[in-house]
Amino acid sequence: MTLSLTRIVPLLDLARPGKAGWLLVLLVFGWVPLQAAPRDEIEALAHFLGHLDGADFVRNGSTHTAAEAEAHLRLKWKNQSDQIVTAEDFIRLCGTGSSMTGQPYLIRFKDGHEEPCAVVLQRELKAIRNKAAAEPNRATLPSPAPH
Repeated sequence: MTLSLTRIVPLLDLARPGKAGWLLVLLVFGWVPLQAAPRDEIEALAHFLGHLDGADFVRNGSTHTAAEAEAHLRLKWKNQSDQIVTAEDFIRLCGTGSSMTGQPYLIRFKDGHEEPCAVVLQRELKAIRNKAAAEPNRATLPSPAPH
């Protein structure tokens, strides 16, 4: 007995793909990026942190520059790379606080207010993902065949 795709997925007529059929085909073959790769997101978060204008990074009561914060989080990432699969893992394991003292990392902005580093990174991750979702896909969906 031969099993056709139209029997496996009866709701999609893949013999004449419409929008849903083409979307399925492109997703199966990986041609439609749904979001940035985790490594790209982590790189973007580290870069963002290292380039916060006028901000300081507070770690264990000591103040550091944004560039030093980036270098520190990159070192933690490197040392825990086997445990970090997603950007959320990076934030949780590297950007939340000191593994030695348990104190949370803080970002002190140039206006003087402070926020937990993890909150700032989570907000930036959301912005990164929203931007990626708003950008047109690199792959172009073929026009559906006329019926």
